[in-house]
Amino acid sequence: MSYEQEAIDAVPSDVDINGISNTLNNPTQIFRLLDKNNDGHVTQEDLQLLLAQFGINGMPANILSKYIFKQLDANNNGTIDSSDLANAGNILRSLLQKKQNSGGY
Repeated sequence: MSYEQEAIDAVPSDVDINGISNTLNNPTQIFRLLDKNNDGHVTQEDLQLLLAQFGINGMPANILSKYIFKQLDANNNGTIDSSDLANAGNILRSLLQKKQNSGGY
């Protein structure tokens, strides 16, 4: 199974994708919320905390945060910056759409 398919399967069918997208609509604000220690970096664990706020916990949160982080960390330095977060909602929306199109909901 591909890593993308694993992420698709991990997306809960009842996830509030519009709520997540609206929250992620202001990447600077989300970055400030996630960057708890104000070091200018957001980690995969920070993304897991964001997903938990939308009811995505446990293994699904772990799988999705890894997948999203990998997609956003373009330079592979282990952190993402505020401009990278702008695409996070689109990544989740795409995964949910693929899940719905495959009949996996």
